[in-house]
Amino acid sequence: SGTPSKPGGWRESTHLLSRGWSTSHLHSLRSYYGDNSIHKEDDDEDDCAVKLLRGWVPGGPALLRALGKCPCAMPVLHAFTSQLKEPLILMLLGSAAISLFLRQTADAVSIALALTIVSLVAAVQEYRSEKALEKLADLVPHTCTVLRDGRVTDDYPAKDLVVGDLILLSTGDRVPADCRVIDGVELRLDESSLTGENHPVHKNGDPITALSSSSPPPPLTSQSNIVFMGTLVCSGRGRALVVAVGDRTEFGKVAQELGEVESRKSPLQIKIDELGKTLAYVSSCAIALIAVLGWGLGRPFLETVTVAVSLAVAAIPEGLPICVTVTLALGVLRMARSQAIVKKLPVVESLGCATIIASDKTGTLTQNEMTARSIYTLAFPSLSFGLTGVGYDISKGELVRSDPAEDADMGKSDSKLRGCQKVGKTSMEHTALSAVFGVASVCNNAVIRSEVHDAIEGTSGAAFSGQPTELALLIGAAKAGVPDPRPLYHRLQEVPFTSDRKRMEVRARPVGGAHSCTAYTLAARRPKSSPRKVNPNSNSTVDGSLYFVKGMPEAVLAECSTHTAADGSATPLTDQGRTRALTQARRMAGSGLRVLGMAYGPSLDDMTFAGVIGMEDPPREGVVEAVSQLRTGGVNVLMVTGDSKETAVAIAKRCGIIGPVNANFLSDGSNGDADIGESQPLSHNPIDDLEYGVTAALSGEELDAIPPQTLAEAILGVKVFYRVAPRHKLALVRAFQGQKEIVAMTGDGVNDATALKAADIGVAMGKEGTDVAKEAADMVLADDNFTTITHAVAEGKGIFYNIRNFLSFQLSTSFAALTMESIATIFGLPNPLNAMQILWINIIMDGPPAQSLGVEPVDEAILRAKPRNAEEHVLTRALLIRAITSAAWIVFLTLGVFADELDDGHVTRRDTTMTFMTFVNLDLFNAYACRSSELCFYELNMFSNPSFLWAVGGSIIGQLLVIYFPPLQEVFQTEALPIFDLLKIVILSSSILVLDAIRKKFFSGFCSDSRTGPYISRRRKKRRDGVFRRTGRRSSHTSVSISPSSNGSRRIRSRHAKKPVFAV
Repeated sequence: SGTPSKPGGWRESTHLLSRGWSTSHLHSLRSYYGDNSIHKEDDDEDDCAVKLLRGWVPGGPALLRALGKCPCAMPVLHAFTSQLKEPLILMLLGSAAISLFLRQTADAVSIALALTIVSLVAAVQEYRSEKALEKLADLVPHTCTVLRDGRVTDDYPAKDLVVGDLILLSTGDRVPADCRVIDGVELRLDESSLTGENHPVHKNGDPITALSSSSPPPPLTSQSNIVFMGTLVCSGRGRALVVAVGDRTEFGKVAQELGEVESRKSPLQIKIDELGKTLAYVSSCAIALIAVLGWGLGRPFLETVTVAVSLAVAAIPEGLPICVTVTLALGVLRMARSQAIVKKLPVVESLGCATIIASDKTGTLTQNEMTARSIYTLAFPSLSFGLTGVGYDISKGELVRSDPAEDADMGKSDSKLRGCQKVGKTSMEHTALSAVFGVASVCNNAVIRSEVHDAIEGTSGAAFSGQPTELALLIGAAKAGVPDPRPLYHRLQEVPFTSDRKRMEVRARPVGGAHSCTAYTLAARRPKSSPRKVNPNSNSTVDGSLYFVKGMPEAVLAECSTHTAADGSATPLTDQGRTRALTQARRMAGSGLRVLGMAYGPSLDDMTFAGVIGMEDPPREGVVEAVSQLRTGGVNVLMVTGDSKETAVAIAKRCGIIGPVNANFLSDGSNGDADIGESQPLSHNPIDDLEYGVTAALSGEELDAIPPQTLAEAILGVKVFYRVAPRHKLALVRAFQGQKEIVAMTGDGVNDATALKAADIGVAMGKEGTDVAKEAADMVLADDNFTTITHAVAEGKGIFYNIRNFLSFQLSTSFAALTMESIATIFGLPNPLNAMQILWINIIMDGPPAQSLGVEPVDEAILRAKPRNAEEHVLTRALLIRAITSAAWIVFLTLGVFADELDDGHVTRRDTTMTFMTFVNLDLFNAYACRSSELCFYELNMFSNPSFLWAVGGSIIGQLLVIYFPPLQEVFQTEALPIFDLLKIVILSSSILVLDAIRKKFFSGFCSDSRTGPYISRRRKKRRDGVFRRTGRRSSHTSVSISPSSNGSRRIRSRHAKKPVFAV
């Protein structure tokens, strides 16, 4: 917030605080500081189609204006032209141009049609995904309350704010710009969208001491007198002076960083580009070889070159872009049904290569809704009480009791708590617990609006308002069956919570004279004398009112002389009881719970300790299972958060990020409620801590101390990164990418945006995620369900596998057609097939039978296998062997039939019809064999892919029409064949299935991708699963040594590892 030299400076600061800016100053201020809006670059200016229409096409500007009136025209045009920049698409465009030059119109039309389908499908899908997301500027509030010309103006447009404006903030407001707090009353803001901190942050007008002018600015979490654009006021009120607007705000800086981060191509895009270059190189070599060979045999050079170019163009699989695009588009549609919006088609496949998923904690792994989880009262010292359910849903929770040794450390999962004994209103524990939840409710400023109140008032806003901690207490009381007692009391006095006093006090008197529970009634009747010496000047009550206190357990216990007994009476608080309560509170706090103590009494000097309540921001439903599936599939899941170490590590243990992989999770499917936290005890042994990942956490400050060149090595083995800033997330993504890792980053806040865009796959949350995060991400989870990522990973693995199977089929058909034409050309034989028959074969090769291979269900062994190596080529040795051997068999049988029919030396319709029918049938049987690179034809489920059955059935009907329908007979130069010839052709053609079975059974080492590629074989998978079932965890015999490193840290090195496991 610099000092302006022009419109008046800050000389009239008192005038600003009392009257605000004058309207006459706004123009000069806005021209000097800029307006309060986030600027985005216009991509249309750089679009090649726009430049072409504007400068070279007659009437282009008018056409652009007409397209601009249609909201979807320009985005689709932009996406269409971006698709035409892909190398394989450019190569096919060149092939179409050559075909036109050689007057092969049919080839040119088929290639152009294929390119149009590919580009339009991709363009429309990407446009639909973009329209499903909100705009970046939607996070900026539209209106605010500002002091202008000495008058307070409500609903003032936020975009018209200028630096120096005085705004008024109150509960529920969203901050319109970066502002310096002048003064406030219990002003607390939710900054989780910007910093990742899930607790409300207290703001005041006190100045922050700077070390020096050259020192870096303090972290955002330490700027207690600054409120940031886009953050939400949870409670309190205050006045603040605008110090930054638009692009100069912290929110605007993130938006600018997004423009500087380059998007990376997906692994599939890279490999498809490489394949296009390879095919172009092979085609060029084939043209040269055939031309030289034909010229050497005495043929005219120009004729030989023409034939060679035609064959090379015909060999290029123009159906490959269609298959890739359609397969990805269908994957996008399947993901959409799973509530995942994919913005770019290749992203679906990229998740199949992801080796690291770095997830934000708040709102991604967790609910971002504080939940009361554990309750302890000295009335029942041998018991502990828990609340089931997560979040703010009252109907899905109840109060249960269990052993405190089991769930005080947050080890009890919600599913196991549901198996404990319920505590109802008739239970003997209900009286003491009512005192605990009564204090939590009376000493509370949050509001839960009931459905009856909604019906009366006609409101439809948020059902909850207030601080997350206080909301959690109210929800917990409702789950425990304790009605909100506040309507029964008249609040006489309130002393808010402060960091010095560490407690909140409320004095309240019952409206009708009767207290809400037995314990309070007995406390109000308590005689003046008490076990503790009473101060004669104390504020003891004579009107039946009581003091209700909540705060840090240490501070509350220090003021208590008694504790609640089982019948609601007060019992002297002994040192043993005090120690027991503090021990239990510290166990909860050590497990990541936020713990508050509750007390009540007629005087602040005569307080009765009611108990403690532990709260947490719980993991989302299904996260534990999703993390276990990902880790079992070879994906390393990390947590990157701005929260504290204790909370981050505790949630990481609950989610299964820290600890051994649950190897049996996918094998028997029965561990959906497995409590991973129970199998990860804290230990004082550093080697055990390494095994269970307790020490595997680094802070943002520790990351700053690591040199960039050694960062990738230093973070090896770290599972949790806490207290991190946006720059740390970006550095982590780039460090992992430098190690050839494929990184998927999940997040929902503004602070996640740059890392989301820099990652190979950025995944944002749709419901609770900020708009800037959605803008930067490649995929948005509409229901904020982390488990959708597991479906996306499996989808990605299956897509690449199916693309390979499609390529195997298409190359075998292409090689067969090319070989037959080459043999006929070189040896001067008559062509076995005419032009229309070749065109029909191309339709089958690139049409429905081929495309249906892209939706083939994938074997579970592949979905559970480790991520695909992103460096592996699409075209492998095994795939080429399969394609070449299939093509050789097709050529051998087809030419055999042709030679058998060509007995008189003249090519007749019957000769070409028999040859044509044999080739097409061999092609269809080969398509069935290409459904899997591992399973033989008799191991495949014939009905698992209905699309394939429909495609093959339609192709058979079409082929029969070509043979037997007179009008088509004239077009394709065919004649009807007797049934005996058809049976002969079917028997010959089915022999390719036998060849494929022999190849897969006896030559799998040469023809299977599973042994040379990323996927493990079934036998290796069973052996691995058997080891995990016997051991249940990793081997404990791996030796570990500790050695010093160059940066002063110690690295723990495994005997079997080439690199340090973790830097301590």
